[in-house]
Amino acid sequence: MPPAILGLVPWDATMPAGPQQFLTVVSVVLWLLALWFVISECRRRGDRVPLWAFAGAGLIIVYEPLGDTLASVLYPVHGQNVWINLFGRPIPVFIGVLYFWYMSVPAIYFLRRLERGITRAQLWRMYLTSLALAIGIEVYGVSVGAWVYYGDHAYRVLGVPLWCPVTYSGFLSTISIGLYLMATRLKRQHHWLILLGLPACMAGGHMVLSLPAAAAMFSTADPRWIWFGATLSIALGLLLVHAMSLIMTKEARP
Repeated sequence: MPPAILGLVPWDATMPAGPQQFLTVVSVVLWLLALWFVISECRRRGDRVPLWAFAGAGLIIVYEPLGDTLASVLYPVHGQNVWINLFGRPIPVFIGVLYFWYMSVPAIYFLRRLERGITRAQLWRMYLTSLALAIGIEVYGVSVGAWVYYGDHAYRVLGVPLWCPVTYSGFLSTISIGLYLMATRLKRQHHWLILLGLPACMAGGHMVLSLPAAAAMFSTADPRWIWFGATLSIALGLLLVHAMSLIMTKEARP
């Protein structure tokens, strides 16, 4: 018997034309600005690490349908300008373009900050900034109907289940960790592996963080278990950043 949550997918929803056009334009403009930043970083560093990260971030889009299933969210199918269609879920153009900069620029910037050293307080401020950005994007997208969360989510505020943005800022952390390790541990001739490593870091990070909440929603309608799963997902996201602060900050280094 299929999970009950799958019967709540709003397949009849329509993508609003105005917000879709606006988000597409914004994503393209930010893509161009991100490319300028990536090229500048390549010149400053004297290698192609930022460029490989930028390209690898674009490849992560193949995970989006799976991530949407775990988060119980759907981009309206009707009227959508489709970038890619996988696992029966079409993904809009603005998300496909967004992936290039959203999944790479924070990690590239984090890599740059690590060169000078970063304190625990600075690390937490960067994380909270990424979380605020994720929440802001989600609130806007949900409010205009560009995507829809379905099912009885926990911690829902303005239509957004807050455990989801926690996992989104969490996978930015796993991407940052992975990029740092690949940029500093791999020889220059092997930096192209970042192209494949970045998608693995993102997918692994999101699956681990979202699994408790997703498992609860796919297994039961009991709100107590759903709230417990969402709470555990939030806790895992915070523990991830705490672990980063114990390993990658100035205070953690001898």
